[in-house]
Order: sequence, then structure tokens, then C-alpha cells
Amino acid sequence: MKHLLKKIDPHILQRLKIFLPLCALGFALCICLCDIEQQDFIYLVQDQTTSQAILGRPTEELRSNGLQVKVDDHAADAQLLLDANQEVSIVKDGQTYTAITRHETVDNLLKRLKIKPDENDMIILDTANGMSIKIDEEAKVIRKETIPTTYKTERVSNPLMEKGTERVKQAGVNGAIVKTYADTYRQGEVVNADLLGETADTAVTEIVEYGTLVSSVDRDDYIVSVNADSEGGGYLTFASGDTMLYDFITTCNATAYSGGWATASGYPVGVGNIAVDPTVFPYGTRMFVQTVDGSWVYGMAVARDCGSAIKGNKLDLWFTSYDEACRFGRHDCTVYVLS
Repeated sequence: MKHLLKKIDPHILQRLKIFLPLCALGFALCICLCDIEQQDFIYLVQDQTTSQAILGRPTEELRSNGLQVKVDDHAADAQLLLDANQEVSIVKDGQTYTAITRHETVDNLLKRLKIKPDENDMIILDTANGMSIKIDEEAKVIRKETIPTTYKTERVSNPLMEKGTERVKQAGVNGAIVKTYADTYRQGEVVNADLLGETADTAVTEIVEYGTLVSSVDRDDYIVSVNADSEGGGYLTFASGDTMLYDFITTCNATAYSGGWATASGYPVGVGNIAVDPTVFPYGTRMFVQTVDGSWVYGMAVARDCGSAIKGNKLDLWFTSYDEACRFGRHDCTVYVLS
């Protein structure tokens, strides 16, 4: 060997004396810088409202009661750091261990107590009421999910509000439904989620009132309900959905007629311009007229004419043709005197 070294150029030999130690140092540094062999576990961190699975190493930081989770892939243990001086219980295979924590990782605590999770185990940390740890293949976690809801709008008619107008009677408020699940975890994954129940929707419905009150209705419209008040008046509801106010209801004997040119008040004859006793129904009085038995609806009418034979609660109803007047003849009629 010495013989061989003598044959090496002194300059090369000098360089080798420098290079070889550097190679050894570099190799040692490579070994030191390589990640330490790690045994990673699956953790399940839960509190009163949430749960989070950590598969080996944390990917985001977390602070929970008595526990701080840090992201550090080069540390020897997963950085689930326990606050010091906590009394903690650990349950594995039906056996309970207790310990006072140091400022240490969960892995270190288990090593101190010589507790080793099995291959398919999870380390379940419950921070809801103090720190407790359970090591098991399966965990059930109660989870609450809040689902925002949008309020609905309900439109309701107001018979005393003018048609074409509307107003918000009750403001709508968005709400939420809270669903409660029992999640079953294995290997850090939810394998089953049982819905245990849900709360009622807290959204408040918006109520919009729209008016239906009119001063007249079409001739083919008819009354579907009479809504009386305590003073003898009220409002009429029609098949169309429109409403009209009335002051009082009376019964009159009505006779049909046709022909003529003008009324005593100067208006032309026409359907709806009827003859009355002006001392009972002054000219301009608005009415809705139908037979008492409901067999004929004359409809909207205004007191425009009179006659020598029309005294008291009597009416003459004008019809377009003589034949139509004959078909009506004479009837007792219910008269709603309109407001």
C-alpha cells in the first residue's frame, strides 16, 4: 500500500487528503438531514361541536382545550402538543390509564406510559370536558350541521285594502335548520353518518298583504260570501276575488222593464240604471242586486230614475230587451246598498 502511495503524484495525494474528509463530512450531513424514521398514527380531535381527522401529520394548525396542533413534517412526532399539568385518562382495550401531562406530544405521552396503538387504531382525543384519550379502531362522534334557509313569501288578501296596493305585514327573516348526525369513523374516515334528528326551520315567513277592495265588479261576477260587521255593514266577496263595502242590506220587490230614452235624473237608460223611490234611495245610490233565492243576479245598479208607481222598497230594473225583461218578470230581491 505504501508502495502504491509513493507512486501517486504528490499533488494528487494532497488533494485526496482534503477531498476524502469532505466526502465523509458530506455523507454524515446527508444522514443527519434525512427525516428521522417516523411512525405516524391517525388522530381524531373532537370537542363539543366539531371533529377533525388527522392522517399522520397535521396539515393545518388547531387550538382546542388543552391541545395545540402545529404543522411540522420534520419533527420526530406529529406535533399534537398537550398543555402541561393536565390530568388525562387513556383507554385502550378496556383498560384505563391516567397520567399528568408534561408539555409534550401525544405520541410522547403514550411512549411514557408504554401504550402502543395497534395497526388499525385511531388515537381519539376528546377535549370537550378536559382531556381524554381513547385508542380504538372505531369512534362515534356527534356532529351538528347548520343549514341556512331562506325565508318564504306568503301573499294574503286584505278585503279592506284598495285593489292594486300591497304592504308587508310581516318582514321575512332567513333562518337555519340544525341537523344532528352520529358519524362513525374508521381509519380517520367517516364510514357511516346516521341522522339523529333536526330542528324546525327558524326562518320567518314574509307576509305580504294585497288589496282586493273595488268600487264595482263586472256584470257576470257574483257574491260568494257576505261578511257583516257589528254595525249592519260589512263587505262582499265575489267570485273574482274582489271585495266591496256595503252599508246595509234590504229587501225590495223588483219589476223588470225595457225601452225609453232617458231617466228622470238625466242619465240615458241602460243596464244598471234603475228606477227607485228617491225618498228611500236618493239618486246616485249604488247597489248590488240579486233575487232573494239567488236565481238571478242583476248585479251593479245605480238609482237614476223614478216612477209614480214606485213607492217604498220597490225597484224597476232596466233590461236590454223586452224578452229578457219578460223572463225576469217580478222578484223579491236582496239589495246591498254599497258604501
